[in-house]
Amino acid sequence: MDRKKKGLFVGLCTKDILYYTDELPDYNHKSKTEDFATYIGGPAANAAITYAVLGGDATLATCLGNSMESKAMIEELKGYGVKVLNFSENDTVPNTACIVVSSDGKRTILSGQHKFEVNREYDVSGYDFALFDCNQQEVSLDILSGMDVTEGKTVVLDAGSVKPNIEVFLERADIVIASEDFKDAAGNTIFEMNCNAAHKAITRGEKPILYLGTEIERRDCSVLPEKTEIPVEAVEAVDTLGAGDIFHGAFCYGYFEKEYSCEEALRFAGKVASESVKYRGPREWMRHR
Repeated sequence: MDRKKKGLFVGLCTKDILYYTDELPDYNHKSKTEDFATYIGGPAANAAITYAVLGGDATLATCLGNSMESKAMIEELKGYGVKVLNFSENDTVPNTACIVVSSDGKRTILSGQHKFEVNREYDVSGYDFALFDCNQQEVSLDILSGMDVTEGKTVVLDAGSVKPNIEVFLERADIVIASEDFKDAAGNTIFEMNCNAAHKAITRGEKPILYLGTEIERRDCSVLPEKTEIPVEAVEAVDTLGAGDIFHGAFCYGYFEKEYSCEEALRFAGKVASESVKYRGPREWMRHR
């Protein structure tokens, strides 16, 4: 059998605390709920978990610290089949997000992110591709700079929002999957922005995915790309938390492990993400596969 494609998922891993309430709390108001849960979150972490659960070989490169919470999160990630490269092993606690979800699907998110001291080095060679969420940039930019384009390593960019140094990531990206909120100061989408990627896509929730690209080598401008609309299955959404991250992990599995075309992989990812929003939380869909 051919070996599994090894994916490196670089970026944020958080401890998410979710509270489900009838309505979002008002100012200076204390609310109580018996409906709450904790999950591992973060774009790179959720994508890595999805890739591993679908059957891929996933490694998460992130900063977690060396607290009791950090160790518990690493063990949980291993339980999903995700290997972890923890670039910060001091006593700092993990990044944490507090998420309140109302019965009508509205959300308020408070994300606690601090700067980790990067005090570990790892060999990140030997991976077939790397997905970057553009967070934890000290680690991300170092790994990105070490990925020689001549080695044929594919770089996938999770472009959820414009972040510092985004031009560095865009310059090296082979595939960019952006949200419809990803726009520069002039309002340009990834289709109009300066980017060398051969494949670009914009996800728009329940609306069709927009895809612009060709199945040719990156930087080969001899063939003009064509824009395609890829329908998304209409479902009754219960909770969209993590759906975009799940989309990215499923795309990587379809494109690299199943060797679908980029368009086919986007279609596959849309189906997986649509399935995920039928249930509460970012993991319940896995029980119903």
